[in-house]
Amino acid sequence: MKLRKLTALATLVLLSTASIAAVPTVSPQAAAAADAINQDPLMQKILAEAVSPEGQKWRFNTQMEIVRIASPSRSEMRRQKEIMRRFTQEWGFTPEQVLTRLDGYLPGAGIQLVDGLPVYNACVRIAGTYSKQKDAQSYKGQFPKVLLEGHIDTVNPPVLPPEATPYEPVKLQPVKQPLVKTRDELASIAEELHFDKNGKIIEDENYHKAYKRYQNYEEAQKKDAYRLYVPGYNDAMINTASVMQMAYLMNKYGVKPVYDIWVCATTGEEGKGNLCGMKQLYGYNQDTGKGNNALNFVANVGADSTSPKSGTVNYLGSYRFEIKYTEPEGVKVGAKQPSALRAMSRAIEMISNLKSPYDLDKTAERTTYTVGVGNCTKAKTGQRSQACTLMVDMRSPTQEPLSAMRAKIEPTFKKALEEENALFKVKGDNAKAVKMELVWFGDRPAHQRKHYNDGVMQAYWQSAKVVGIDERKELDTRAVSLNDNVPAAVGVPTVNINVGTNAGGGGGHAWYEWGIPGNGVDEGKRVYRMILMGLMASGYNTSAGKKVDPLMGPIGPRTTEDMY
Repeated sequence: MKLRKLTALATLVLLSTASIAAVPTVSPQAAAAADAINQDPLMQKILAEAVSPEGQKWRFNTQMEIVRIASPSRSEMRRQKEIMRRFTQEWGFTPEQVLTRLDGYLPGAGIQLVDGLPVYNACVRIAGTYSKQKDAQSYKGQFPKVLLEGHIDTVNPPVLPPEATPYEPVKLQPVKQPLVKTRDELASIAEELHFDKNGKIIEDENYHKAYKRYQNYEEAQKKDAYRLYVPGYNDAMINTASVMQMAYLMNKYGVKPVYDIWVCATTGEEGKGNLCGMKQLYGYNQDTGKGNNALNFVANVGADSTSPKSGTVNYLGSYRFEIKYTEPEGVKVGAKQPSALRAMSRAIEMISNLKSPYDLDKTAERTTYTVGVGNCTKAKTGQRSQACTLMVDMRSPTQEPLSAMRAKIEPTFKKALEEENALFKVKGDNAKAVKMELVWFGDRPAHQRKHYNDGVMQAYWQSAKVVGIDERKELDTRAVSLNDNVPAAVGVPTVNINVGTNAGGGGGHAWYEWGIPGNGVDEGKRVYRMILMGLMASGYNTSAGKKVDPLMGPIGPRTTEDMY
């Protein structure tokens, strides 16, 4: 049915974006580890390949070949299948190194289904040596692991297209032309990238137009670059293709960490994906707000930014509710009985009159809360809408005020229902009563670091100095919502960085998302840096036979011992 959007919206309380300067304290052990790993001849071979023209092309081609496979959140199975095929058929992994299954099952995970649906992660293992140590420690049989990840789901298209047409075109537009304003304008662009029957990119004239790298947008404009339009270009296949190269290079060169390193293409980062990929990996139960970390991860590094020098260290939490009010079908306009529209309107009014913790105490953390969308089904002539849906969103950088707002907002859904039915002296089980259904619930846990000196932060800081890329004077401590919300909330040290490198880009989360390839050498250095960070956390066995000890202990944090 077609939907009619309502204009009534609840009050929005603005979120504070203030940041606090912070600089990690790097221990002598961390500094020595970074130097020892970086100086290893094998690691220098990895760096050389990552920055080489061949390494640059590997990332671009992989990005283009995979990004065109439509992969909306919770329907990533086609992109997952292609990545898992490449693991064994192109990138040199044995079937035993592939950890995930096509049906979404992940052996050893504390949770398999999220929101009742499978999780289509694609993960491989770079085996460590720790489990062979006589004094090795484990958590319920699981030895320590470090996770490197980037997500494969996209906002657009919102629905998985037919299997006969699984691909999104990659359109090419001269950068001097204005951005497209309509879908028809985008569809009318004749030039696009071409692919063979096996899904491999064809290096024809259009390819050579598209595959030129630029330092920045200004240079791209001066040199007549081309925009590449395709959903997911920036968010996040430019990063995830780089993460896949990390797995490929570590496996190709026989890197031997101390702890295992898992490299994953994760799912469900966007919207109603509800961070399902990470919730599976970390055994996070959204009903309790806790995670068992059954696989025993000790550190997490994600890649989901195209801003140079970025590093997300705190995580913006949110609760989201989709509530549906329904009345009997065929109720006439003007009928004296409860209304789905009025029930929803009552809920909106109640929410708009609530006060946040900050409203009551200016020392409290600011929290946003809003009714983002109110929809009613289109009614037949002379009849009322049978169903109205309310979507509510609340956000905060810390968990306490977020939970406080949820405790206030959640009861309003039922209260509005009860008041509407009571107005007509109708009980809830009456055939004329308005009914309520919780259609969907989203939980992105908040996390604010208490300090910035854990092993992952030290690896983040020191690796930039050693590699000579993306050095900062201080951290940006603003909270952002990412995959990393989950491991951080479970207690696992985590950071999210920029790897994929654009000269320009825009249209994030939109149907007109676009990008222009950026400096490929810098991108290669970022690939290498993330590998270095993972090895600093996991420990490393050098090609000379020396062991660099892990910066992390062997037992990962968790917020519950329960196995679900």
